Amino acid sequence: NMYKNILIIGAARSGKTTLAKKLAKEKGYNLISIDDIVSGFEAYPELEIHHDGDANDTAKRLAPFLIRYFTEISEGNTFYDGIKYVIEGTHIDFEILMPFLQNEKYKEKYEIIGLTYNDITEDEMYKNIKEYDAEDDWTYWCSDEELRGNVNYFLDRNKFFNDKFEEYNIKKYDTSFDRKKVLKKVMDSLE
Repeated sequence: NMYKNILIIGAARSGKTTLAKKLAKEKGYNLISIDDIVSGFEAYPELEIHHDGDANDTAKRLAPFLIRYFTEISEGNTFYDGIKYVIEGTHIDFEILMPFLQNEKYKEKYEIIGLTYNDITEDEMYKNIKEYDAEDDWTYWCSDEELRGNVNYFLDRNKFFNDKFEEYNIKKYDTSFDRKKVLKKVMDSLE
């Protein structure tokens, strides 16, 4: 049985990191955070790949690197020796990355999972963040007022991801409610 690398995508606060950590701990995947990669690129301001820019613009600038990187981790010794990666992030340019990941050669090597929250109101989202945030989440440190503003942004981004998941036929899971149960369902689907 040849395992695949797993790419988990979605808007902020959809459960990507939580799911990726579960896969790393329980199934032995190596975890790659696209956010960490973006942080690394901030050492090169001239590339304009950073966290506080326009998310779609950052995704577009990052895409050529990700294509090369995804190629490297799915070719050669490491892949065929069974060393697999779970990659999670929000800076995904669908128009550039999906034709690559969904072509014949790579769809055998990558499982793409979309996480989304469609059935949730602004208030419920706000409560969720308050409930689930840990100290390593940047939203943990926001004032209540900042957080309310971010919630609107997250919900807009979520709509964007939803439309892209539909357009590119990406399997999606809604983490609005019963997140633990939903993430278990995702884990089971990967058996």
